[in-house]
Amino acid sequence: MLGNLLKRLLHRSPATTSHAARGAGAADCGWLNEALRLQQAGRHREVVAICRSALAREADDTDALNLLAAALCAQGESREGITCLRRVTQLVPHSAEAHDNLATVLAATGDPNGAIESYRHAVRLHPELAAAWNSLASLLKTLSRYDEAEECCRSGLRADPRHAGLHRTLSGALFEQGRVDEAIAAARTALALYPDAPAAHSDLVRMLNYADAQDPPAVYREHRVWAERHARPLEEAAAAHRNDPDPTRRLRVGFVSPYFRKHAMTFFFESVVEHHHREKMEIFLYADVAQPDEYSERLKAYGAAWRRTVGMSDEQLAQRVRNDGIDILVDLSGHTPYNRLLAFARRPAPVQVTWNGYPNTTGMAGMDYRITDAYCDPPGTTEHLHSEKLARLPRIYMAWRPPREAPDPGPLPALESGRITFASFNSCFKITPALVALWSRIVDQVPGSRLMLLTINGSSAERRILNLFAANGIEPGRLEILPRMTHEEFLTAHRRVDIALDAFPYHGTTTTCFSLWMGLPVVVLAGATHVSRVGVSMLSNIGLPQLIAQNGDAYVAIATRLAADLSGLASMRAGLRGRMLQSPVTDGRSGARALENAFREMWADWCQRQTRR
Repeated sequence: MLGNLLKRLLHRSPATTSHAARGAGAADCGWLNEALRLQQAGRHREVVAICRSALAREADDTDALNLLAAALCAQGESREGITCLRRVTQLVPHSAEAHDNLATVLAATGDPNGAIESYRHAVRLHPELAAAWNSLASLLKTLSRYDEAEECCRSGLRADPRHAGLHRTLSGALFEQGRVDEAIAAARTALALYPDAPAAHSDLVRMLNYADAQDPPAVYREHRVWAERHARPLEEAAAAHRNDPDPTRRLRVGFVSPYFRKHAMTFFFESVVEHHHREKMEIFLYADVAQPDEYSERLKAYGAAWRRTVGMSDEQLAQRVRNDGIDILVDLSGHTPYNRLLAFARRPAPVQVTWNGYPNTTGMAGMDYRITDAYCDPPGTTEHLHSEKLARLPRIYMAWRPPREAPDPGPLPALESGRITFASFNSCFKITPALVALWSRIVDQVPGSRLMLLTINGSSAERRILNLFAANGIEPGRLEILPRMTHEEFLTAHRRVDIALDAFPYHGTTTTCFSLWMGLPVVVLAGATHVSRVGVSMLSNIGLPQLIAQNGDAYVAIATRLAADLSGLASMRAGLRGRMLQSPVTDGRSGARALENAFREMWADWCQRQTRR
């Protein structure tokens, strides 16, 4: 965000140029031209000195104030930079651009409320300023204020209907409200306006995984289109590798993610770093993590080499990987936000793998393998939907680390309340109309039952959910919609639930593990591809295949059968945590060994191909 501001301030606008500078001759602007040249060269300290000299001569020179702010922010001295920008807004109070610049820095330096106020001031002054509308909407979306974000997008699009960024931001806001089909349509519009935007294109292919009526071959083709458009030119230009093709030597394995912190991905990753064979494998973490936390520090403590990649371009990241001599590079994001697939497209490592963070193919020829298991991708069923070769681990494709702070499950709530409480702890964008129809049948067939739902963000999303249930004959009184809550409150909420209902077509992963850990049987509906088979893997691995339905009628039947057997539910609740601890789902040591063995086979295959050349 600050980088965009710096570029903006290097291009002066008449609206924010001082009266003195506008009236000055070319000779008087020599300092300004020199400051601009130095700023473009990244010589910020020299710019600061020149601007201070200019301000000593003319204290209200807005050019000097803007450039000084840019140079100070580039050096991390944002507080004084903000002071300069506030002064500019006082000198040219009717400049929407000045308020927009101030808002950008406030947002980037941790003052979202101040940024929102300044952005709103900018668009009041200049309602046609589509970029400011987009910045405001993006900030509101980041703060989970999705209704307001949508409203800002629509205001901006009235000013500029062809603003690709606004269509993309609108798509994200609609998606978070659970309006997946509308979000996909907005994403397609954004991409049509700006087809060379890989991140926006990734948004589209990711959202397709959540669509109610899925066509897996069509979804695969969309992934391939992404790869052909954005990755293939880079793949074709990649240089050869000079790694030593010794199949027995110690491997250098790199993992790439923006989420090496408290995040769902880390719950399934930490055990790999903790239990890796240090004498056989050296781990590097390429971390787009601006603010490391206790989870980050734990990963470092296990002996992983931490490579901070914040601010690096994809090209710079790829070069860093090559410089580190990485043998196997692992993507942990797929097409999720902030991914680094275009670094992988540059082929920085001989063997490249995708795992953990995304339940589908990348579509890339330069991604050699995708880690999975035989439950998520039964052999012979989904190979044609992947650009990668599927590498199936023996039991489960990743192991989950239980939370240290989780409370005990407690007794079955229905024994005290006299009624069954169902719940889904999945995000609202996983709640499709077809799924609501199934849940409504369950609630209707279990007298007195209610359904608890979580993460319904904003009034529009809540209205959508209530309307979907009302259309299926379920009154609002049968539903409990929980507000946003802390992680600790989230875990405690499970103590009020008897049975968890998984989402479809996009299964829960972390949410399913938490529900099982808190003693809740999870009813899942099996689909045809990985995205709708994660629950199949988890329940099969803990020995509860009877909770897996093969069709909608069976899904309803399993849930209602569980609800009719309170003693069976109480017994299952009491034993689920122990069952998980004895299963591959939480066996991090075995999971790390299985992954290492897969890496070793991949490496041996690469080495063999080198010797045949």
